[in-house]
Amino acid sequence: MHTVQDTLNCLDKREHLLVLNALLGDYGSARFLKRLKNEITLDQLELNVPQNHSLTPYLIEFYLTTSLSLFRLWLQRQKDLSSEQFFKLVENLYSSGITPYFKE
Repeated sequence: MHTVQDTLNCLDKREHLLVLNALLGDYGSARFLKRLKNEITLDQLELNVPQNHSLTPYLIEFYLTTSLSLFRLWLQRQKDLSSEQFFKLVENLYSSGITPYFKE
């Protein structure tokens, strides 16, 4: 959790945002996303997924792809949420899903 927060705090530098927007934008690099996913280890994710199970690669892919997609959207929207709000939203989505955000 601290690793993600530290990463989000690093994004306050304009030059880092410009590079990330270029790499993750509509005309960005698919290779960059693949490399980014490969750089993130299971230990860093702090996921409690079964080791050596046939579903493990799918669970990891779901987690990484969803997280990166949300991050990409957040950047495209010019960081319209604070880093803390964004991180909390992602955390809540993983723990509770989208149902709590629907109107009753």
